[in-house]
Amino acid sequence: MIRETRPSDKEALLRIIEDSGQFDLDGLAHVEAALDGYFAEGSEAIWLTADDGEPVGVVYCNPEPVTSGTWNLLLLWTRKDREGQGFGSALVAQIEAALCIRGARLLIVETSGLPEFETARTFYSKCGFSQEARIQNFFADGDDKLIYTKMLTAG
Repeated sequence: MIRETRPSDKEALLRIIEDSGQFDLDGLAHVEAALDGYFAEGSEAIWLTADDGEPVGVVYCNPEPVTSGTWNLLLLWTRKDREGQGFGSALVAQIEAALCIRGARLLIVETSGLPEFETARTFYSKCGFSQEARIQNFFADGDDKLIYTKMLTAG
């Protein structure tokens, strides 16, 4: 089941993100601050949780400033032992549905060009995203930023 993220999900979701090994302490602090802001401020952000008796995945999406209907999928993660079970695809489908209701027209996602992110790039392609751009040496020397986009249909 995909549902809105609740404050009671926070610790489990942060653990999923930390266990990924892809976030340093600053990155984890940034994710926690964004989640806390979502709970405290009622921001425009969308946080959804994949729940299979407990949180097993999360997606976080924000509107892009100074655009008309463009949103950025900033975080998508499933628990390692639940990868490949459809939770990621379900989270993407649900975020797209929520965005269409809000009148969004374009969804972007950014990822690394490093070999260890090949699975993520393949996943986004299977979800209908197309690689739009590459910024060389963005994250660090030799670590390019790849930008994928998907046009949405308002529903």
